[in-house]
Amino acid sequence: MKPLMLDEVIAALEGLPDRMAPVSSVSRVVTDSRQVGPGDLFVAIRGERFDGHDFVNDALAAGAIAAVVRNDFERVLPAGAEAAASAGGLLIRVNDPVEAMGRLALYYRRSVIAGTATVVAVTGSVGKTTTKQMIAHLLAGRWKGTASPKSFNNNIGVPLTLLSVDPSHSFVVCEVGMNAPGEIAALARLVEPEVAVITTVVECHLERLGSLDKIADEKLSLLRYLRPGGAAVVNFDSELLRWNVERDRDYRKLKRVTFGQWADADLRLTSLEAVRSEGSGFGAQGSEGEGPEGQRDAGTEGRCGFVFKLNDRFEYRLNVPGRHNVFNALAAIGVARWFGMDHEEIAARLATFELPAMRLQVERVGRWTVINDAYNANPASMAAAVDTLMDTPAAGRRVLIVGDMLELGAASEELHRRTAERIGGSGVDLVITVGENAKLVAQTVRAVSGGRIVTHAYASTSSAKRRVAGLLKPEDTILVKGSRALGLEALVEAIRERSGPVRKKPAGGRRAMRSVVK
Repeated sequence: MKPLMLDEVIAALEGLPDRMAPVSSVSRVVTDSRQVGPGDLFVAIRGERFDGHDFVNDALAAGAIAAVVRNDFERVLPAGAEAAASAGGLLIRVNDPVEAMGRLALYYRRSVIAGTATVVAVTGSVGKTTTKQMIAHLLAGRWKGTASPKSFNNNIGVPLTLLSVDPSHSFVVCEVGMNAPGEIAALARLVEPEVAVITTVVECHLERLGSLDKIADEKLSLLRYLRPGGAAVVNFDSELLRWNVERDRDYRKLKRVTFGQWADADLRLTSLEAVRSEGSGFGAQGSEGEGPEGQRDAGTEGRCGFVFKLNDRFEYRLNVPGRHNVFNALAAIGVARWFGMDHEEIAARLATFELPAMRLQVERVGRWTVINDAYNANPASMAAAVDTLMDTPAAGRRVLIVGDMLELGAASEELHRRTAERIGGSGVDLVITVGENAKLVAQTVRAVSGGRIVTHAYASTSSAKRRVAGLLKPEDTILVKGSRALGLEALVEAIRERSGPVRKKPAGGRRAMRSVVK
């Protein structure tokens, strides 16, 4: 963050200081009192489990120049601390600290970022975080920049992302999410992107929005806040997105980069080949080389990557699993092209991309290969997970651990049933279901597969955790997928705890799997 004078920060917050502000500057904005250092501005936010107002004294004692608090906040000081408090940081009172931080972020966007960095905003029903990371990875091959950490995509995370931009940055990639109507528009007003990306529209958040049409409207609202001369990068395989963009006069005026398999897409996927991914292991979670206990390097065994072509001309390699990630890559390529990167430069960067944590994160765990995709789930991403498991080379059984898909509203039961029917028609060998819909999914999978697929149903993650490792056999390949609230990563940890040394295998591997997009 470029330091701002404290008085301009107070003005941007529209806050009321409890005394005259000293002549000093703010070097960083922080919402976690444990991370506060000298010169920081601490914003006290009330969350589900903690209230930042309870830690104002800690933040000021750690050197915060000021704390942004609610108007009704009453500071309680430890005995004998009054004199020290009077010499410490000041309080800036506002109606709502989150809204005030948003105002500060908008001020910073217009006064600092506008002169230094290009802002890219990414939204969509699925693929936001991965696409955001891909874009940042591609652009970092030529420029210095930043991207929102993890899934900082709400009214707290987006302002913090904007306020983290340094004057040396040439780009910032913001993830823009939603849980309720109007949230994307509210965040787009802060971001004012030069480039807006919409990955796709599928069934999610139906509980709050009610229909796919309304979800599409929400995602498309991002485009209304593009800066003049900006561009929209849109998945034209989505009929809803394509139809809305082509019929709306304002959207038609925008510069566009369209992608997908759609015949007239600017970046059209014309061939796709699944191959063994390149690289030397599973990354931070895996082992490289042969360990002292005889564990072999899993290397690329059990991993699936892709070689694909755009417009029958430009070839790319993506060394991560999941066919859906190829479409995320198309969006990232569209952004990189808008920035002026050529296909060869983009291809070289894309081949080195690695997925964020808990998004198809592949690791060798003792006797098993585990694909951790426990970050979130909806019908579209669940279907993609099944395809990924079937694409992955497997020496033993293919095991799918699935948790409930949340926020689907009245359509939840039907969407769980349809998802289970898809699983039942796949080549999966064992399905372990977790959550309120576990029995429904398990019964449907068994019925559709004619009993071929073995199923086990558990009402909670804790009950599944006690049993999951005992259901596995050596050389199983296990994919874990479910909504974030279920915390299915606990099952991955349970599998790790039961893991042991694996036997060596002769050199060599399976042939590449091939499929062509029609």
